[in-house]
Amino acid sequence: MKGRTYLYGLSALLAAAYLAGCASGGKPGGSGSADRTETGAAAGQQETESGAAAGQQETDESSAAETVPYLWDVHTTEELMSVDYLLYRVNCAGAQADGVLGLYQTAADQPFGEDGGTGKQWGYRDADYMVAVEDDTGEDLTRYRWEIREDAEYDTEQTGFYYDFEVPDGVYEVTLGFYNPFNARKVTAEAEGELVMDAQKILKYKLTENTFYTSVRDGSLQLKVFNPDRGKDAMQNPVLSYILVRAVPEYTQELLQELLERTDAANADPGRYTAGTYDPFLEQYRAAEALAQKPDAAEEEYRQQYLTLQEAFDGLEEIKVYQSFLPGKAWTDDAGNLIQAHGGQVQQLAVTDPETGKQETKWWWVGEDKTNGSSRSGICAYSSDDLYNWHFEGVVMRNVESRDQLDTDPYFTELYQDYTKEQKDRVFLCLDAGSAIIERPKLLYNEKTGMYVLWFHADGPTETSDSSYAAACAGVAVSETPYGPFRFIDRYRLNTCPPDQEGRYPQSKGMARDMNVFVDTDGTAYIIYSSEENLTLYISKLNDEYTYLAVPPEEAVYGRDYIRLFPGAQREAPALFLRDGGYYLMTSGCTGWAPNQARYYRADSVLGEWTDCGDPCVGDDRHTTFDSQSTCIFSMDGNYYYMGDRWNSEDLKNSRYIWLPISFDEAGNMSISYTDEWTLP
Repeated sequence: MKGRTYLYGLSALLAAAYLAGCASGGKPGGSGSADRTETGAAAGQQETESGAAAGQQETDESSAAETVPYLWDVHTTEELMSVDYLLYRVNCAGAQADGVLGLYQTAADQPFGEDGGTGKQWGYRDADYMVAVEDDTGEDLTRYRWEIREDAEYDTEQTGFYYDFEVPDGVYEVTLGFYNPFNARKVTAEAEGELVMDAQKILKYKLTENTFYTSVRDGSLQLKVFNPDRGKDAMQNPVLSYILVRAVPEYTQELLQELLERTDAANADPGRYTAGTYDPFLEQYRAAEALAQKPDAAEEEYRQQYLTLQEAFDGLEEIKVYQSFLPGKAWTDDAGNLIQAHGGQVQQLAVTDPETGKQETKWWWVGEDKTNGSSRSGICAYSSDDLYNWHFEGVVMRNVESRDQLDTDPYFTELYQDYTKEQKDRVFLCLDAGSAIIERPKLLYNEKTGMYVLWFHADGPTETSDSSYAAACAGVAVSETPYGPFRFIDRYRLNTCPPDQEGRYPQSKGMARDMNVFVDTDGTAYIIYSSEENLTLYISKLNDEYTYLAVPPEEAVYGRDYIRLFPGAQREAPALFLRDGGYYLMTSGCTGWAPNQARYYRADSVLGEWTDCGDPCVGDDRHTTFDSQSTCIFSMDGNYYYMGDRWNSEDLKNSRYIWLPISFDEAGNMSISYTDEWTLP
């Protein structure tokens, strides 16, 4: 796993273990005798018995005493370092785990008992309320987890997950991992009967780790994970994904030097790792090199530097080369950074490289940058030769940090050099990084003008309202190249309900939110958008330049310039495409960031009659479009592919992408099935 967070004081635990060790002639990390005698509960009884009887009892107890050796008399530093001090790596509820297991285990998880390979006693205390769950959004240690049966009778103090691990006496670092509960909740944990994690909040689609130290003095490490604040809400039941148990070494100059030798290969191969993880590692590696030259440094200095270097080393991420699609998994670009192109669109373009002047056909992906959440979301572009691996081409349309920036920053002064003060004021209002909402960007290439045109849902405050979604407009920007920078033109309200029809939200006409664009075979472009407070979809024809409506709203003719679809049906996230002369439109419902059931429609012409064909998703038992929301459907070599976003509302930058192949039967009916991994034909 990537790094550790240390919550509880190590020095106090080391001191406690040291004193306990001195009582039996040894200490953690030392070489003295570590045997210890357990006197048992009868010790208190000795005070009330006669001297002879007490002496006899002491003899009896001595002969029956259990001895537990200290860790550092059982294993050498070299032996433990070779496994990164890892004694147990438990994939909770999992039948197997990828990667290494701990030194003391040969199973990913097991009920408490003897390990078949190591002979150690460890595992979970089985209870009928425990449910093993497989999560297809996770991988390795997050693929499985324990949950509580929803109809179980929950005791706030007793119901939970109990684990026991046989270990030598000593100090241990324990990590508990929690991944993707159905909704956010809190979890508490105890180790050796002491509170070590108090009401830690864990989130959906997010990994939460907690690491703490605990001292063991009876040969058994005992853990309990529960939620004492659960009350009667089964949605607050605790979950548990994995447990890591590591030994805590004695930190010396020699130990730090050994870690430097172990991590030297990574130091010598920077091109293998992402810059965001390698640069911090290199900084800590060099700091450790300097400290390792100081034989008189304090143990605490060695400890801090050892842990910091180890954490940086654990956090190294290799730059991944993809050969398949992995829906719902983290997807990184060729520099190892998470792709930030949410609510986006993919298409094939003939582009001219700005550095070489060479024209190449590439796949081009534009989308929202969610690095900073819902606002401050510029529009990013990526290019690819194979659809699997993507190169970041930059932020092609930037937000504006301040009004002054439009007059002082060379990037903006050149881009908007012909704009008046009033026009720049408008640009700042619409692109203000502190308040503007930029969503669902879609890119058009206009063959007549040679210009690239970006349309997007442009929202945010207005001159009369501070609401984040007051504007409800469609924004447009243009550039001579797909690399940008795109120059913002304006944002607009669009077509409205004709007088002879019933408008679903007449008090705020022309609203435009979730949107998409489509170019027909004759070069006519259309914008498809959710309007009337998301109650009705519209399709409107664009002008020849693709920069505004073909006809202003007050002059538009219904059925010729625009149409309304499914009034009151609350559909959004439209994706329109053409196949074999027929038009298809896929949409989602309106449930905020939460996924819902998809529907698709068919028509013989864009502004014609559309027929509801139902849910295209096969095997989607929860009716959530496989936990995603549509954003684009594109074609390659006659095959069609669905693009969706699996939104993580608590951490938008870590939202995932769901790409899946689409199937069609002989009648043209479309269907989408989920698969964990797939490749292009």
